Amino acid sequence: MAYLEGASVRDRLHSAYVPGLTKNFMIWPWVQFANFKYVPADLRVLVVNVISLGWNCYLSFLNSGGGSKVETAAQAVREKTREGGAREGGQLPPQ
Repeated sequence: MAYLEGASVRDRLHSAYVPGLTKNFMIWPWVQFANFKYVPADLRVLVVNVISLGWNCYLSFLNSGGGSKVETAAQAVREKTREGGAREGGQLPPQ
């Protein structure tokens, strides 16, 4: 997908695939453990479908570069506040 969008495949793998895979290994084993241990057999598919909805939203967020955009915006805000430019709540009008 990155190639078709004109982006670097290597950068996309580093920024989206690796974090997604590590989060996958952190979330899905626990979901499946709880699913098989505590959920009745007739509701197991429903549980996985609900978790998958949130998981697909997270993967879409990663693929769109959302994590790097948020970090870039946070860094810009930190730099402005360090310089004394933008402050929370705005600035008071001159008196």
